[in-house]
Amino acid sequence: MKKLIWNVYFWLVFLVLTSVGILLLPSILVTQILLFSRSLPSALRRAIRWYGWVLVCLVPFMSPVRVRYSTRELPESAIFVANHNSAIDPYLFGAIPVENSFVTSWPFRIPVYGFFMRLAGYANAEEGWDAVRSRCKALLDEGSYVTIWPEGHRSRNNQLGRFKNGAFSLAIETGRPLVPVCILGAGKILSPGERLMACGEVTLIVLDPVYPAVDIGDDALAVRQLRSEVHKIIEQTLRENGQFADVDLPGCPLSGPVETSNTM
Repeated sequence: MKKLIWNVYFWLVFLVLTSVGILLLPSILVTQILLFSRSLPSALRRAIRWYGWVLVCLVPFMSPVRVRYSTRELPESAIFVANHNSAIDPYLFGAIPVENSFVTSWPFRIPVYGFFMRLAGYANAEEGWDAVRSRCKALLDEGSYVTIWPEGHRSRNNQLGRFKNGAFSLAIETGRPLVPVCILGAGKILSPGERLMACGEVTLIVLDPVYPAVDIGDDALAVRQLRSEVHKIIEQTLRENGQFADVDLPGCPLSGPVETSNTM
């Protein structure tokens, strides 16, 4: 019953916020373009980030998403790589105050969302790696972050799967750093296959940037080493924070139970 009440509350607020956001979007974009000389895609990416922030920091008013930084300063633009356990994961990045974009696939087929994602210049993984790589390079050159899920899909067992090469090859080619992000708790709120969200706490841990080596001379070896290094960092941090522990869910923001905070 508590879960049902939480879902009714969330989806009603979600629909209202999305409708209001679409109505306000033209004025937000015009302000960004005229006052801050941003391009339309850049202004839209920032607007989408604010939309995500409202959804994950204001709507769950008793349990907003928390962000912990282990790095003092984020690079100007970089590649976020994160574990992926839930459909809510992309929204969580609204809590990190940088212009961001995503490499993704099926969300492009969602009405309205797909239109704005194309307008914002997000990379569609279904177009193949060459197209994704080209789009990601352009996004990084424009000063945007690019988020890539290195597992390529959501984990169905809450474990960290094998990483694909895309994000690491992109880092080697562009010389841009990777910023590992650990997502804790999202898999217990809306895991793959679930239709109703549970209440819960979610925490993002933003780790120190990892810079690609420039003196290895063998790109394939450099990609493998970088991939292995980042996988170990994320896995260790998740383990230290209980991600793989078999624990019962504590309390729910709305009243009940809950717990702790594409590729390529």
